[in-house]
Amino acid sequence: MGKQKREGVFTISDLETLKVIADPVRNQIMEVLEKQPQNVKEVADKLGLAPSKLYYHFNMLEKVGLIKVVETRQVANLIEKYYQSTASFIDIDHNLLNFSTADGKENMFTLVTSTIDTTREDLLRSLQARSLQIEQGASGKPRSVTLSRYLSNMTDEKADEFHKRMEELLEEFIDNDTKDPEHQTFAMTIAMYPSFYFRDLTGEENK
Repeated sequence: MGKQKREGVFTISDLETLKVIADPVRNQIMEVLEKQPQNVKEVADKLGLAPSKLYYHFNMLEKVGLIKVVETRQVANLIEKYYQSTASFIDIDHNLLNFSTADGKENMFTLVTSTIDTTREDLLRSLQARSLQIEQGASGKPRSVTLSRYLSNMTDEKADEFHKRMEELLEEFIDNDTKDPEHQTFAMTIAMYPSFYFRDLTGEENK
């Protein structure tokens, strides 16, 4: 089972936990529970889903230690559990993503698909939820939304420089996040990678 390597970071080092996070619903549950403890109904209300559809996902996340019960309350004859995410960031052991093995490739493909699916569902839900808020009388507040795709030819050195500067920005704006639930949450999905195309190998490359 994955264990926390340092405060705020949960390192996944086993396939079971990796499969647990390879689900857009479970990823969104963890994000909602990062700011403050909440019960299943509260999370379901935020995600626009029925609570009955979330219990299985909560159990899976709790089993591998990605969320935990931090408070219980007596409501009528029932015990109500309040959960919170155990970490703000998730790292994955590079051994699980070894591209030279079949399992490593499958794990990488699963992780990429899950991240993209989570981003799509979160963005679409956010647009729908905000539209409903405004229809119900909430005041409009213009905010920037960036959704772009670029291709750029650069040297490996330039790519490394870009990564370094991006990490510095993340450290400034993400790592120092106050986690104040009163502040607006902004979601970011960052993907920068060498883009390859299929082609026939000829000449020396085919030997």
